[in-house]
Amino acid sequence: MNTRMTVATWAVVAASATALSACGGSDGADQADPSSPSTTSTASPTPSPSATPSVDSSTDGAIAIRGDWEAPDAEWIVHFQEDGSYSEDFQGVTDFRVGKYEVEGETVRLIGDDGNTDEGTVSGSGDDLQIEFNLGTLTRQ
Repeated sequence: MNTRMTVATWAVVAASATALSACGGSDGADQADPSSPSTTSTASPTPSPSATPSVDSSTDGAIAIRGDWEAPDAEWIVHFQEDGSYSEDFQGVTDFRVGKYEVEGETVRLIGDDGNTDEGTVSGSGDDLQIEFNLGTLTRQ
């Protein structure tokens, strides 16, 4: 069991490191020159209302994604509670990781008690709602 826990821990650490490296630094080195016009926000078309994820961002998002979500290929389940807390089951280990989560627009942040934060993106709508993380894509159970 110790070997399995070590492997699972390193898998989560690797996924977290990958997610954090994709976010870029906070030193501003990779930000555009504020004096030059930005084309990033106008480069992609605005999605139609029917393509917008159905997460209610008028609340803290806790009620909108409350429940159990699963990524079967990664053997990963996330249990979102209404109070903004979550727990993860990973490769058969129950409560492998716990913490708080935030929903802001289409972004879901898992803020673990272990000090790591993972970000996922909500996509789809209705019964096809998904949350895409580096570790896997969660769908409602």
